[in-house]
Amino acid sequence: MGKTGISFHWDKDEDLRLLTGGSMYIHPHLSTVTYLTDLGAPTMVLSKRVNPMTGEYLEEGDGENVDGFVSWPKRGKHLSFDARYLHAAPSDLMEKGLFDKQCKFEVSDDMDEKEKKVLQRRHRRVTFLVNIWLNYKPFNVNSFPETMIGNLSKTDMIESSLFGSDGKKDKPAIVRLSVDEDKAVIENTSADKDENQTTVVKKTWPMGGCDSKEQIEVPMPINIIRSDGGSDVELTWHKGVIGLK
Repeated sequence: MGKTGISFHWDKDEDLRLLTGGSMYIHPHLSTVTYLTDLGAPTMVLSKRVNPMTGEYLEEGDGENVDGFVSWPKRGKHLSFDARYLHAAPSDLMEKGLFDKQCKFEVSDDMDEKEKKVLQRRHRRVTFLVNIWLNYKPFNVNSFPETMIGNLSKTDMIESSLFGSDGKKDKPAIVRLSVDEDKAVIENTSADKDENQTTVVKKTWPMGGCDSKEQIEVPMPINIIRSDGGSDVELTWHKGVIGLK
């Protein structure tokens, strides 16, 4: 996975997993993402899970599909999902060169270094990630030191109008698709059958990092995901379409 993305993984008590030899996966109750900028790769979530006691992939039952969604960054947008689910932020879901273009900004001659650094921070993918744990405390996780609170940046990094002047954000339109190996069908459309189908591109991503030998293969309707500058998409992959190896 490139430097602008995040590889596929499960949120878990990582220290406990290591203490048990890599076999135990204790997940949070919820995983959450709050986007603080409009830039960068989308979050992708799949209802693929592992056995919490062995770490082995859980196969779908008879007739069971895999559900998922793609969520593009939008300043002030909040996303939450079942923390047992596989997720990532694949950079190649973006058009090539788009992230570099998003990160560019103009600097005027009268700007001081502080102003330049603020602009630089605003032109990168920034998310606030919070896992919700119920009746459980992960190993080696401690409360944030009160002595460090004063060092956190305030309105100089993010304007006070994060959620708009009225405190609300428009709910994005969501495209719903059913995906096979060779095509995807848009379900929430009144178009004719031939017009509501689109092609897919089989994407292969590493699991857990660039040095991982495990991979996941997923057919993706790239043209729909990238349309309109990035569309939020709900997807259902038919049984056996997604491969883990």
